[in-house]
Amino acid sequence: MSHSETARHLLLLVWLGSTPLFADETKPPLTTRTDPAGVLLKGWFEAGAAAGHAGDYYDNRDGGHSPLELARYPQLRPLLYLESQREQKKDYGPPSEIRPETVIGNASLASSAVGGASIPRLLSSTREGMAFLAGQYLANQLYIYPEHQDHDPTGEGLSGYGDLYATNTPYLLISQGSSGSDQTLLNAVAMTLASFPPAVKEELRRQKLLMPVVQQILRSSLKSVKGREDYLTAVAHPSVFAAEAIDEEKMMRTAQAMTLKTLPPLFHLELVRESPAPRPGIDCFEGPGRESESLADQGMVIARVFRGTAREREITVRVARVQEWAGRPLQIHWRVLRGDAEAVAITRSETAPEATIRVKWTEPGWPVPGSPGLNSRRIEIGVFADNGETYSPPCFVTFYFLPNEQRRYDQQDRIRSVDYGYSGAFTDVTLTSSKPWRDLYHYDKTSGTLTGWTREEKEKAPLEFDAEGRLLQDGKALPVRYENDPATQRLVWKSGE
Repeated sequence: MSHSETARHLLLLVWLGSTPLFADETKPPLTTRTDPAGVLLKGWFEAGAAAGHAGDYYDNRDGGHSPLELARYPQLRPLLYLESQREQKKDYGPPSEIRPETVIGNASLASSAVGGASIPRLLSSTREGMAFLAGQYLANQLYIYPEHQDHDPTGEGLSGYGDLYATNTPYLLISQGSSGSDQTLLNAVAMTLASFPPAVKEELRRQKLLMPVVQQILRSSLKSVKGREDYLTAVAHPSVFAAEAIDEEKMMRTAQAMTLKTLPPLFHLELVRESPAPRPGIDCFEGPGRESESLADQGMVIARVFRGTAREREITVRVARVQEWAGRPLQIHWRVLRGDAEAVAITRSETAPEATIRVKWTEPGWPVPGSPGLNSRRIEIGVFADNGETYSPPCFVTFYFLPNEQRRYDQQDRIRSVDYGYSGAFTDVTLTSSKPWRDLYHYDKTSGTLTGWTREEKEKAPLEFDAEGRLLQDGKALPVRYENDPATQRLVWKSGE
């Protein structure tokens, strides 16, 4: 799009937001779409059965590169920005604030997978980003972004790197593809928001639960979901959505059929306890700010990055803040959606609404259901509430295995080696740094306890470390600190007194 075209488009958005399009300013038509979905929605609205877009806003954050065609939705108002805000890029890229309005938005922007990332990958790779997304989600806001190069098949003749997302999350929507691929999801969400009965939409808006219900509708309406039980499988919960899987009319009909007594149950997850955190410089090697394995500890997502060398993780998660609109009894389902099911053990408590999940490191690279050639490095447990009629929006407990590690364990599940610089290693710069070495671990032959490790790096002499991560040199045990070099994205370490 040229600069002049962009300017004209922005002027059109301002005009749409401030000037009545129709003679009756208080009652613009809901949609100008004349396709079957548009005709269906107009009929509901004219009969008073559909809420329409009163109070809904649209936020385009890519400079009009991939805008929702607002002329199709006259009641949906654009968020407007002052010229000073535009000069500061306040309207470009991911939002930096949680707004009070009900908002759907998009930014059809991304960097390359190597050395960069899509917006969803950037946001979901830090605790701060995940907390912000959760805040948006529970403030009636939902944004859509393309995956670009972060969710593409690998193999001969292909340039993809697999599924690079560290977690699955309902806090946003990711479209399969690059610029413009977000349009199918964007239109489907707009039509769904307009289809709710007025009382239902107002109650969901008031309770800040509108977008969780939209997510439940989207996933239960996917073309791959043939029966009720399919909702408890991976086919209903991809991390990225392909346009051809979206059934817009089914989403609309599902929203329109909802009543205050038939809304899906909702709940949050809370962390109860987990295995001890890895010790920086001993069990894992990262620069400051990346030592933690935790990306999210509560809400609709609990996410971990498998950094430490211990083979197994144990985490206990509780279902909390449950809402069942008609007061029906609930059953909670814990399902392995992705990864090696043999490496996951789920033990449910008999006295509390919680479960203990044990995950063992195993060689990652699992096929993604419904996506030939696409592999994932994420173990994923979906948590769902079931009232006998309707399932809840999804909650997730996820574990991500870094793609620049090759590990080997012995029969006692002790770490024997980690190669961080193997040929073909992909360094996810949003989560870790490149480490051009291999560590070989040693154990006492009698007690079996760790005594230290040998670090090998190409064209350098091997170095010895003790069990506390200190460099053994000249008869001394020197403390070591690790730092990330921002220029090279390499992890460097320094030793000294």
